[in-house]
Amino acid sequence: MESTIYMPQLAADQFLGIFIVATMVLVFGVGYAASITLSKMGFIAKKWQLFGYTFWILQVYTLYDLGMRIHSSPFTTKVLAVAMLAYLFAPHLYFYLIDESEKRYESSEDGQ
Repeated sequence: MESTIYMPQLAADQFLGIFIVATMVLVFGVGYAASITLSKMGFIAKKWQLFGYTFWILQVYTLYDLGMRIHSSPFTTKVLAVAMLAYLFAPHLYFYLIDESEKRYESSEDGQ
């Protein structure tokens, strides 16, 4: 027996709205990553991280809106919510690991 995935048909007049919302998910995600990364690297002031979190909130909202527009299943909605939480903490974890590795290798170079 083959399993099939059922997805309701989308009306042709909904395509543009879905396309725009999906594009905004990407744009807000890039805005979040860019502002957090640039502030952590010191290219812009730390106060600009607030705008990064604003981009993340907008990304979560547009992703939720996209899920409603394409009639996502409850499981898919939960997976997307977990992914968005992971995306919130991923840049911070990345820079934390970089800082810790620099401290570790700087202290080992000092001992030589």
